[in-house]
Amino acid sequence: WNTYHASEHVPMAMQKTLDDLGLDYVDLYLIHFPIALKFVPFEERYPPEWVYDPSSAVPRMEYARVPMQETWQAMEKLADDGKARNIGLCNVNSQGLRDLLSYARIPPAVLQI
Repeated sequence: WNTYHASEHVPMAMQKTLDDLGLDYVDLYLIHFPIALKFVPFEERYPPEWVYDPSSAVPRMEYARVPMQETWQAMEKLADDGKARNIGLCNVNSQGLRDLLSYARIPPAVLQI
């Protein structure tokens, strides 16, 4: 989910996924969109959806300032820890991919478009 891009939220989101599926690891874990949204705790709403406060008079997305590099490094840690055998991303253009490859220690196994 786009609300779990910060480095402290990535492992929490992975653990939620593993617990929900009853697994110890996944074969592939993806960053679905390169858009970070404001964090929504699991206890408040899960899945968090696209808008921050759906009950607001004017529901809207609220962006979070989380660089893709921070998210990717947290994803690499999941791979290092054996939680994800492969990591990848979706919906990234060629410039976004070039940028990620400039700092990735583990290159993406998949680019889903």
